[in-house]
Amino acid sequence: MYFGLKQSKFANMESQREHQNKQVAIWLMIGVGMLIVQILIGGVTRLTGSGLSITEWKPILGLIPPLNEQQWGQAFQMYQEKTGQFKYLNNDFTLSQFKFIYFWEWFHRAWARFIGIVFLIPFFYFIYKKAFNKDIIIKLFALFLLGVGQGLIGWIMVKSGLNDDNLYVSHIRLAVHFISALILVAFTFWFALTLMIPQKQILSNPKMKNWLIFILLF
Repeated sequence: MYFGLKQSKFANMESQREHQNKQVAIWLMIGVGMLIVQILIGGVTRLTGSGLSITEWKPILGLIPPLNEQQWGQAFQMYQEKTGQFKYLNNDFTLSQFKFIYFWEWFHRAWARFIGIVFLIPFFYFIYKKAFNKDIIIKLFALFLLGVGQGLIGWIMVKSGLNDDNLYVSHIRLAVHFISALILVAFTFWFALTLMIPQKQILSNPKMKNWLIFILLF
């Protein structure tokens, strides 16, 4: 009788853990979708030549765009003074044209901040619900570092174009920024899958693993 009750209690705990893991996995999958959207927005930002329109990095206050003509004039003046792109390529730009490229760079950064909010609020909720074990916390910390690192790489990339010598950002830094974004998406997706599929249902197949590694590398 006692053994049966103990088994039942263990089964209930296991079921609750799997349910919590699936909730965390859904949260991570939402993050994957948002990261893919972010990459697409970044592509539009690149194609429209908008990446150097915002010459400052303000992690919090930068969410607020210029709200009046005076602020727009200041932002435009900073673009004129700090970028060779304006001096040698876009020197015939009107304020209206500047607003267009400013929007895409602002939207790119704003969406990144929105991703941060979507990460942090559920994170504290799951902490409150004790939904994380040690392994999940370690992976979430790695995910956080990847996200913060991606933001820093983005700003380092932008800084490479804030001078009189370059019309665009460094192609090498742009490539690093893009590759690190793909790594972030892949890690988040893999992390979600490890939680979505119970460990007992995961089949080990060394041959398949070798093929996957080969495909990813080449």
